[in-house]
This record gives sequence, C-alpha cells and structure tokens, in this order.
Amino acid sequence: MDTYNVTDQYTQMLKSQKQTLLKAKKRKGQRPHDRAPREQMYLKFMMSLVSIKPTKQGRNIQSSFIPLSYLPCTAPLAELKRIAIRDLQLETHHRGKYLPLRVITPPHRMTAIMVLAEDDLADVIILQLYQQEAEDIREASDAVNVGTILLVKEPYFKVMASGEYGLRVDHLSDVSHVSKDDPRIPATWRPQLLEAECSAQLLKTKGNTAMGEGNYWQAITE
Repeated sequence: MDTYNVTDQYTQMLKSQKQTLLKAKKRKGQRPHDRAPREQMYLKFMMSLVSIKPTKQGRNIQSSFIPLSYLPCTAPLAELKRIAIRDLQLETHHRGKYLPLRVITPPHRMTAIMVLAEDDLADVIILQLYQQEAEDIREASDAVNVGTILLVKEPYFKVMASGEYGLRVDHLSDVSHVSKDDPRIPATWRPQLLEAECSAQLLKTKGNTAMGEGNYWQAITE
C-alpha cells in the first residue's frame, strides 16, 4: 500500500495563510476596491460547497487562525446605525453599526458555518459564523440557509486566510435572526401583502409538520 506524507504540504499552506493575515494588518481601515463581482463569488462558493465531501477512507483537515480577542456588542440594537457592505473597512470592528444581510447560498460548515450573503444594494460578502452548535446537535442548514435574514451587530470585516474578504462573528449575541416583516430590515426584503397573509392556523400546521418529521429547529422558527 502506498502512503503519502502531507505534513510538508500542510505546513506550507499554513505558512502562506499566516503571511496573508500578517499583510492584512497593514491594510487596517482601508475600503477594498477589488472585491470580486457578485456572480463570480456566488459561483466560487457553490463550487466549493459541492466539491468538499468527506470520505470514508480519509479525513478533511480544517484550520482556523484565531483573531485577537474582542468584546461582543453590548449596545442595544436600537442605538446602532446601519452600514452597507461597500462602506466596511478592513480589519475593523465597526462599533456603533449594524449590517442587515440576506443569505443567498446554502451553508458550508468548516471550522465555522460559512454562507454568502447580500445587502439591499446587491453587494455580497462571505459571512463566517463561529461558536455554533456541532452538526450532530444542530445542522448548519437549521442555523442559517437561503433566505435567512440576519442583523450583524458591530461587524468585524477582515481578510480571511484564503485572501478573500469576509465578516467574522465569534460571539453568538452579535447576530440576530429576524423575520421578513421586521421594520429594521430593508423594505425591499419585506413580503408583499399577499405573502404576509398567513393565518395562525397555517403556521401551526407547518410547525406541527416539522415536529412530526423531527425537524425541531425548523418547528421553532415556524
């Protein structure tokens, strides 16, 4: 049986990622003008989603560079001012701000749950959600999925180890899940009148169906 030593290859990859993150510190406060187009980011994310599959013969190696510790947002959401993706500054915690996002891809679980999300200006960004429940406790798709609307409080915008730009969330309380009729989300994301006419009985039926199928987190959100 042939064997392969991947230690050197993995070590080189970690060194390269470390250099990327060290260079990123010098860009603190910059607003990048080289963000990839929406269509390109969507295609790349979806391709990575379907290409990384665990196998019975081996294991995927996952790594994460832990940032300097930072405090969670403690300000009430009502006191935060809205910000757009295009106004985010690199390597910065945007204190006093919040960012409404709508998820446009299924989740990709690695060391974090990752999704691609948009704001109401049609700009997109990779969102990394850390400290989430393990997959055997709560599936990633129950935590966040296509159509999920989130309010990210005091967003932390950074260069990821891959060299791409993204938002990193390490505190569970820094993300709020909101319904489509929440007044804090962009008006264009709110349901039309016909969509909003959903009876309590219909919601109860949907919740009971999810419970019967064992989809408990879905039942809670219904």
